[in-house]
Amino acid sequence: MIGTDWRKALGHFTGIRRLVMNANLGFVLAILGGVLMGSFSLPMNKIARWAWENTWLVWALAALVVTPWVVALNTVPDLMSVYGRAGAGSVVKVFLFGFGWGLGAATFGRSIPMIGMCLAFALSIGLTLALGSLVPLARKPELFATTGGITVIVGVALMLVGVAISAVAGRRKEAQTLAAASAPVAVGQASSSGTFVKGLTLCVLSGLFNPMLNFAYDFGGAIKDAAVAGGASTSSAPDAIWAVALLGGFVSNAIFCSILLIRNRTWSRYALASTGSYWFLAALMGVIWVVSLLIYGRAADLMGELGSSAGWAITMGCCILASNVWGILTGEWRQARGKPFHTMIAGLATILLAIAVIGYGR
Repeated sequence: MIGTDWRKALGHFTGIRRLVMNANLGFVLAILGGVLMGSFSLPMNKIARWAWENTWLVWALAALVVTPWVVALNTVPDLMSVYGRAGAGSVVKVFLFGFGWGLGAATFGRSIPMIGMCLAFALSIGLTLALGSLVPLARKPELFATTGGITVIVGVALMLVGVAISAVAGRRKEAQTLAAASAPVAVGQASSSGTFVKGLTLCVLSGLFNPMLNFAYDFGGAIKDAAVAGGASTSSAPDAIWAVALLGGFVSNAIFCSILLIRNRTWSRYALASTGSYWFLAALMGVIWVVSLLIYGRAADLMGELGSSAGWAITMGCCILASNVWGILTGEWRQARGKPFHTMIAGLATILLAIAVIGYGR
């Protein structure tokens, strides 16, 4: 009897230890995914002769179609039958969430020149963080009363504070740069109140649409279960979700880029001489971005019930951290001195604290 109890206790301890190890690995992967996500656009600095829409369309093809489908076909056995078992309703729902996320990416890009980069990032990323983390948590209301759930909520709140501080820092930096150049117009001012209201509307819409990529993962349980039942590992099963969701995102991004390519008459730039490397660099951006998303999917799976909430917040927070660090290293803050730089450091420190709190909650 004593031996049986001892074996049960050992098995229980081993199970808890495995869960803790998985959660810790998920935490590390969420950080890695965020760092990659915040770094994917670096090659764009080398694509000088293409318009934004030229680069983005190639990025979208690599990131939203080619890479996720190549990965899913190699990690999920008999992929197409998985969708059949999951049911058309689940597949359509995930596709539509992906399409909505693609609209968010497009509206965000359009809002920046209308209301300024700092305000656009503060609104869009703030809403993306909050909705992308809290909506999945709200689907399991019993978790709100747990220590882990409460800690994750506190961490998300801290993350939003850090995002707001970082946005203020960026606004001060741009104001300082313009003042040094004797610019007559303050940063973020729109040419007319109508333009500002339109830009503000587009930015809020982007913040509402962008979390839909995480909703696709959270609501794609039927696809994930069908993939596991078909022989996929639990870590690779989300690849079947991303393939469908990102295909939806490609449709909306392709429509948006095509409209710009036609309106701006920039299709011809694909034929410019000495731009062969641009195709590789734009595709590289896509591969880096989609790998970051695939890593997040594995992190969320390892982190358990709170994975799609805590993992999303950590990934988005590390994305902001990485993009700001790259901004420092590439000279974006070279002309900023004093209060703007110190405010930015305070914002990044707050985000780091939030990541630590969310990690503790897990």
